[in-house]
Amino acid sequence: MRLTEFVLVVFGACAALPARAEISAELLDVAGRVHYGFYQGDERAIEAAQAALDRLDDSPGVVYYRDFAALRRAQLRGRTRGGDARLSECARRAVDPALKGRPAAEAWILVAACALTDGDTRRFEQALARAREHDDDHPRIALLEAWALEPAARDDAAVRAQVDAKLTAAVAAFDAWSPSVDDPDWGQAEALAALGENAFARGDVRSARDLLERALLLAPDYRRAVALRTAMQGSRTEQRKL
Repeated sequence: MRLTEFVLVVFGACAALPARAEISAELLDVAGRVHYGFYQGDERAIEAAQAALDRLDDSPGVVYYRDFAALRRAQLRGRTRGGDARLSECARRAVDPALKGRPAAEAWILVAACALTDGDTRRFEQALARAREHDDDHPRIALLEAWALEPAARDDAAVRAQVDAKLTAAVAAFDAWSPSVDDPDWGQAEALAALGENAFARGDVRSARDLLERALLLAPDYRRAVALRTAMQGSRTEQRKL
């Protein structure tokens, strides 16, 4: 899939926003820029999208993508551990009654992702628990659980195994998922790339290659997956020299 095709797919996915009201073409365009900026590793593209979102109204769909843009920008930078006002505002929506107008699982999952990235463990756990109440099989729940375990996994083989199990569960759930028209589209390529990175670290090159190729089919030019594929190819080249 070419990048232009990917952007069109993203726009179609953005029609599945948490607000069940009509979505403007302008919001679809800005939401596509958020997706594009994250997968391309282009923080300036997300910043421009945030500025465009700030010029729109405060309807639930717009608020959702303001929060989503804050999450994606913070993820590009690495976990902030506080200090990002937009991200913290997203995390605090765990107690915002405005969530009542949106599909509950999606809303709480985004809140949980923001809280986790903001370093707010209590709010992360509360929001994820609320998401489970509404849709315990949602694939992004397992993905967030994997993200939460990743810091401890660096120095603990048992935790690394747990991360792999969560990512595997997320990938399987995405494969089996039949999203409704109200479901945003993010997380599957990230789960595949993370699982591929872990497989590569274990020396399982074949599995890593297959997982990364699947991630790139979903998000062509996804920077993380491209970098991992390049590293894997370089490693294979060095092995042949030896």
